[in-house]
Amino acid sequence: MTWVLPSRWFSGMTDCRSLLWLLILPWMAVPWPGSTWADDRPVFRISGPPIAESLPFAMMSGMTFDNPAMTVRFIPWNSPDQIRAMIAGGQVEGAIITTASASLFYNRGVRIRLAALFETSLWIVSTADSGDTGLNSLTGTILFPFGHREMPELIFNVLMGPQSSELTRHHTGGALEAVNLLLLGRGHHALLAEPAASLALVRSGEMAAKGVPALIKHLDLRTLWEQKFLGKPLYVSGFAVIGDTLANPAMVHRILLEYEKGLVLMADHPERALAMAQKNFPALAAQSDNGSLPGGNIRITRGQEAFSDTLFFLNKLSEQAPRAMGGPLPGEDFFLVTQ
Repeated sequence: MTWVLPSRWFSGMTDCRSLLWLLILPWMAVPWPGSTWADDRPVFRISGPPIAESLPFAMMSGMTFDNPAMTVRFIPWNSPDQIRAMIAGGQVEGAIITTASASLFYNRGVRIRLAALFETSLWIVSTADSGDTGLNSLTGTILFPFGHREMPELIFNVLMGPQSSELTRHHTGGALEAVNLLLLGRGHHALLAEPAASLALVRSGEMAAKGVPALIKHLDLRTLWEQKFLGKPLYVSGFAVIGDTLANPAMVHRILLEYEKGLVLMADHPERALAMAQKNFPALAAQSDNGSLPGGNIRITRGQEAFSDTLFFLNKLSEQAPRAMGGPLPGEDFFLVTQ
């Protein structure tokens, strides 16, 4: 089963200092690893980055369930190193991470499995004068969130292939830094997920009178991947389950059912989705525009076909950077069947 949330919300921005506090404050309410709340239900801690796919999990924060018994808590993460440390330290039971990171942990012996996959929306956002060119014809400076040979750049390399490019590459601390550099004219392109891609366009329009360059969603990497690999989906990230929870697929199944309900809620009641984001994930809520969160296009899926397509995706990445997988391509036990 695949769930799709139409693109009609997610955008906005905050300055770096405010974003830092917004990311830190939710941690203050998070229980210590292994603790439970007053009713003694086990705590299922889920972590996700400030992207559209995280919001349904953030909306669950504080919810309790009886069958099976659990309380859900959401913890934002803001850098690959941060979430890797949390997983290695046993501080979360579930997380939205890249499929390559999940493979790396799997090959290092961590008890981790992918229970669902996200067909991630990824854009190359460019200055409007870039012209209608293909991937191999881009010129100027391209900005990649995070470090050298992290997931955004690896996907770009796979799509680019062996052809050379006149692009200058620059790595940023995250998506919002890449957006700011574009708005300052210090880059011509940036590889961005949602809501950062929509955020860049909204802010460039608002600041046009100040000489900020107009920006466009230039190339859809999800479409380019499908064209290059005969309709294969782009499974950049997934919902990973870690540790003892692997022995309780019923609990994971319930979490995923609630996630799917969250998608319906956000589509039908965007104002309620925004209110829940303000309560549970302020880093995303701060990016709202006119009371909504435009720009999302969430596709979550699970099942054998999705698992097979994920291994195809990882194999293509491994051809570019074998070390990114942490070892050989995972087997079928890399996935957790919950239905």
